[in-house]
Amino acid sequence: MLKILSYFKPKARPEVIDARRIYQKTMQQSRNRAFFGADKFSDTYDGRMETLCLHLSVILHTLRQFDVQGQRLSQAIYDEMVADFDIALREEGLSDTGVSRRIKPLAKMFFERVKAYEDILSQDNSEDFNQEASLQKILVRYLALTHSADVDETISVVKEASVDFSTYVCALSLELSGKTLGQIANIDFQYPAFK
Repeated sequence: MLKILSYFKPKARPEVIDARRIYQKTMQQSRNRAFFGADKFSDTYDGRMETLCLHLSVILHTLRQFDVQGQRLSQAIYDEMVADFDIALREEGLSDTGVSRRIKPLAKMFFERVKAYEDILSQDNSEDFNQEASLQKILVRYLALTHSADVDETISVVKEASVDFSTYVCALSLELSGKTLGQIANIDFQYPAFK
C-alpha cells in the first residue's frame, strides 16, 4: 500500500536534490577542525555560522555566472540552509514564532556576509585592488566577532589567521571558477587545503 502511495508524492526538483548535496558537503567542510581555535574562528555557534557563510558565499558567487540555472540552484541552496536552521531551532524546543524570530537575524547576517564576499570576489585584482588584502580586512573582523572577548583586542590575535582564510577563499573561488554547473552540482570539485 505504501509503495502505491509513494507514486503520488511529488518528486523533488533536480536543483533541490543538487542543493541538498551541496549544502551537506559544505556543512561538512565548514566544520573542519582546522578552521577553529583561539586564533581562528571560535568553535561556537557564531563561529560555525561564519564558516558556513564563508563557504556558501563563494559557492553562490560562482553560481552567478550560470544565469537562470545558477540562480535556481542558489535559491535552492538558500532554502535548504533555512530549512536546516528551522529543524535545528525546533529541536531546541522553539515554537513557530520563536523559530521565525531567530531565523530572521540569521538570514540577515547571511545576506550581509554574502554581499561582502561578493563585492570582493566580483572584482579582479589590479594595481588599485587586491582581493586577498580586501578579504583579510573583512575576515579579521568576522574572526574577531566570534570570540567573546573585546573585538578590538581579539583582532590582533586573529590577524594572522585572516591571511590564511583569505588565501583559502581565493583558492576555493579559483577552484570553482573553472567548473561547469554540472560539476558544481555533483560536487565534482576539491576544497583547498587549509593551513
